[in-house]
Amino acid sequence: MKRVLCILTALAALAQPSRAQEAAPEGTILEPSSKVPFPVQLTVPGHSEQHTFTGAGVRTKTFLKVKVYAFGLYVDAGAARATLGNFANLTARDLEENEEFFGRLLEMSFPMTLRLVMTRDVGGEDMADAFEGALRPRVQQAAAERDMPGGEEALEQFRTYFNVEEMTKESELVFTCSGGTLMSSVRGEVKPELDSPALCWALFDVYLGKKRISGDGKKKVVHGFPQLLGGGESTD
Repeated sequence: MKRVLCILTALAALAQPSRAQEAAPEGTILEPSSKVPFPVQLTVPGHSEQHTFTGAGVRTKTFLKVKVYAFGLYVDAGAARATLGNFANLTARDLEENEEFFGRLLEMSFPMTLRLVMTRDVGGEDMADAFEGALRPRVQQAAAERDMPGGEEALEQFRTYFNVEEMTKESELVFTCSGGTLMSSVRGEVKPELDSPALCWALFDVYLGKKRISGDGKKKVVHGFPQLLGGGESTD
């Protein structure tokens, strides 16, 4: 609990450098651009395990930078500390530019969660198309370069999770990957689990990879790791 409070304090300072977090519900951190609150602890869809928040960013679209959704990264805190101990003494600013660190995250060797919150209304079919456009080349890459077959079949099933007329503002999507299994919750509805290491890797590569969809977001989602890993400073 003490470590969680330290993470909460450090991330609050990063998220709101010029004012207090009076607008954020207790136990949450506001993503500063969208004002979307992210709970410091999040329950894995369909399970009882909780993951710990490490940071959040915003997905924008078009040259007008229209905000589509805010997204946050969560990890299994104990497993992350056991895996990432070599990075415990680095600051958030160090980690932002450390591709070795992001590479370790994308090894998918410990459970991680993405939480997305819509900041505008978007058609369900449009969301499905957007995810497919980002994920299909990646699952193909996973099959060709990472010996992870079957991703395209899993992607077809994943696409059906967006079979709604509209993803309305404030709709929540939660995706957890653990041991190659994808656990999903869309607008509060837990979806069937998908056993697909390829789709798991592809989904997190969208946000953490070298060709991520949000450059600033990739940096911001790691701001909580210094406190999580060793109680160090979040900035240098």
